[in-house]
Amino acid sequence: MASPLSSSIFSPNFTHLFQNKAFFRNHLPLRSSIYATLTRIASKKNASMELTKRPTAPSILSTHLESTVKQFQSLMAVIIIFTEIASPIPLYGLQDLSISPAEAVLYSPETKTLPRTGELALRRAIPANTNMKTIQDSLEDISYLLRIPQRKPFGTMEGNVKKALKIATDEKASILASIPAELKEEGSVLYTSLVDGKGGLQKLLQYIKDKDSDKVSVCLASTLDTIAQLELLQAPGLSFLLPQQYLKYPR
Repeated sequence: MASPLSSSIFSPNFTHLFQNKAFFRNHLPLRSSIYATLTRIASKKNASMELTKRPTAPSILSTHLESTVKQFQSLMAVIIIFTEIASPIPLYGLQDLSISPAEAVLYSPETKTLPRTGELALRRAIPANTNMKTIQDSLEDISYLLRIPQRKPFGTMEGNVKKALKIATDEKASILASIPAELKEEGSVLYTSLVDGKGGLQKLLQYIKDKDSDKVSVCLASTLDTIAQLELLQAPGLSFLLPQQYLKYPR
């Protein structure tokens, strides 16, 4: 048998109240207002979160600038490395590049044709006998060989002296014939000094065989001076001696 309490509580009218939304709006105003307030707060929070998550124009611009700067830095690093490898000029101290470079002629042992002294230039300018010029060229090659800092090529020097000595011996008549008659006696003395003298070709050949570069240099200078005097006799009227006012300067 059903209880009268249960039947009175769970009556159809009471169930109808739960199904009627107007009942809650009219009889439960406090809960409705709380529900509306919570709904508004939640919607505002969601909106604010969407705004914070949505990228703004300044943030997009800042991100783009940072990316561009990083790319530019990488590009500059590559350019600097390539420039350092390709160019021998260091990149530091660029302010020194504004200074104009000094202009100078550097001497090289290969420049045999360039006279190193004024006497050598004058000696080459004398229009003398061709045999004397050949002897002179052979001996001047020895001057070049003596400037080699490594082992001196004494074998080549010996060959040059033998060549000059052979020409001087075989062409004695031709050499003396180029000297004017009034200067023949002086020319004969100079010729003897050139071949057999203290500073002549025979002595020079002996120093080369001894491999004494200092004595070779001194004797060679004496031999070339004798050749220059003979050439002046073959071309009278030319003055080879330096003017008096220039004798005190180093040569």
